[in-house]
Amino acid sequence: MLSRNKKIGSGILSISIILLLLGTIGYSFDEEVKDIPTPNTPRAVYFADEPLKENPFALLINAKTKITWDRSDVFLVIADSDKKEQCDDISPLELLSKSSDVCKAEDRGYEVAGVDNSSGVEWDVKSGNYYVGIGSMSQSVPEDFELNVDYTVDLNLSTTGYFLILMIGLSSFIFFKYD
Repeated sequence: MLSRNKKIGSGILSISIILLLLGTIGYSFDEEVKDIPTPNTPRAVYFADEPLKENPFALLINAKTKITWDRSDVFLVIADSDKKEQCDDISPLELLSKSSDVCKAEDRGYEVAGVDNSSGVEWDVKSGNYYVGIGSMSQSVPEDFELNVDYTVDLNLSTTGYFLILMIGLSSFIFFKYD
């Protein structure tokens, strides 16, 4: 018959092994957002009002997102709240100016930017407020005013998560030793 400490140690070790296996295999889910209205100002980016869902467990779990969309005349960016605020405060004249790259497809201040709808955008989801923005690549008014976006989120354990679960699993041997 196993003693109480050995039962606790066996339980902790079993749970740790299961969590390590699940964290290694990971979990993925696909979503789709349809009929997003697109802007008709050439090259300018417009952000969503609501931030993307954040990863509150970024220290333990990696969340990698792959985003694709159905129109080649549209670009997509992800930016932090400071960049969104800068773009929201920009004057319409500066937004239309061809000499400025601020808050346009060419701006380098975004977390990630994608101008190719077939290869899309890959982004490691972080903690904090990040916003998705879209804009029109063409100089003329687009023929279609709606955009469909597909995204996949892959979740798995981070390096810190592996370390933490390994330490918990190894601590179960203390229960075996001190019976």
